Amino acid sequence: AAGTIVAVGSAVDPSRIGERVSIEPQRPNPHSKQSLAGCYNLGPAMEFYATPPVAGAFMEFVKIQSHFAFAGPDGISDEAAALMEPLSVGIAAMQKAQVTPGSRVLVTGAGPIGIICAQVAKAYGATEVIVSGLDGERRQKALSFGADRGIGPKTDDVANLGLEVVAFIEASGATPAVLTGLRNVAPAGRVVLVGMGADEIPMPVSLIQNRELVITGVFRYANTWPIAI
Repeated sequence: AAGTIVAVGSAVDPSRIGERVSIEPQRPNPHSKQSLAGCYNLGPAMEFYATPPVAGAFMEFVKIQSHFAFAGPDGISDEAAALMEPLSVGIAAMQKAQVTPGSRVLVTGAGPIGIICAQVAKAYGATEVIVSGLDGERRQKALSFGADRGIGPKTDDVANLGLEVVAFIEASGATPAVLTGLRNVAPAGRVVLVGMGADEIPMPVSLIQNRELVITGVFRYANTWPIAI
């Protein structure tokens, strides 16, 4: 969500009225252990737009705490300001994956989040970003947005490509994508599960142990809006 501030609470500088902002759509408990540790997105009492019983942002007026209403530069449109939210998912994923200049990255899933992850990987300095997806048109779209290579699970034997990536971002939620992607991660590589899929899947434990892979998840984001802007 994004919008223009039309009113503020008594503790907020009234000069902010009229400011165009991008909204981080969550309200954590600032005193939770998770918030105090800097990972406020994991707080158990989180309130989040469009997560019942909290209403979403498809309305004329919404309310958010002032520190989650981020002023955007004049060059950023309202539409782009609203897209800071999915962009933040990509940023959180790259932070977890520790993508740095020179990294080789595999992204599975060529939907909006997968393509954003590919874009952010390039912004973080990845020299090669490979996107895997079932739909050829989506793979082409990923290439048009900066991915270096597209592969298709229906035509490529993804599990045996030996891509040797240092970071694998799973953005489809599909169990086969998780399992084939793992086999393309170089020793000491990092795996970030972004897509929402099955609650439980069998994992190749010996491969994970022998390569010392680090596997983690992403649940929304924290402290990403300034980077996104």
